[in-house]
Amino acid sequence: MANCFRLTFLAIIVFIQTGTAQIKPGPMLRLGATVSFGLSNLADNQVGIGGIVGGEKMFSKYFAAEAEAAYNYFTGDKAIYTDAKNKSYAIPLLAGIKYYPISNVYASLRTGGIYYLLNDMSKARAAIAYGAAGGINLPQKTNRLNAQLAYTGFKYNGISRGYATLAVAIIIK
Repeated sequence: MANCFRLTFLAIIVFIQTGTAQIKPGPMLRLGATVSFGLSNLADNQVGIGGIVGGEKMFSKYFAAEAEAAYNYFTGDKAIYTDAKNKSYAIPLLAGIKYYPISNVYASLRTGGIYYLLNDMSKARAAIAYGAAGGINLPQKTNRLNAQLAYTGFKYNGISRGYATLAVAIIIK
């Protein structure tokens, strides 16, 4: 039984080492679509749709500097507004550090700014934003796609608010 476990473990290591190659240093751009889900105190909005654009540059074998901008228009209100208009959106601009523990799979911590409008606000505001993300860059033989799950948070009226975003993007190298 122990030998079976050792052989399985060895096969996994060999697959990871030979089946995928570490991303080569150099700039990488991505452009895609997003679906967002309000998680904490984001008015009555539940779901958002939008787009994303981002770039990164490897500065070591395992780390990359990144910048990302997105637009999220939040729909799916539970509330009814007198003018019947939903006007909630968020436009974050974040920069951070990505860590690639294994080839093409990453985790990222980021910070930056966000320009947002919630339905209960009379005008849009800017604030400091923070977030975390994790994702995978699929190999070139599968058309170089990026799939990412991220969280973006900010404060408004002393209350922390945030949303999760699922993004799928085409990688332009």
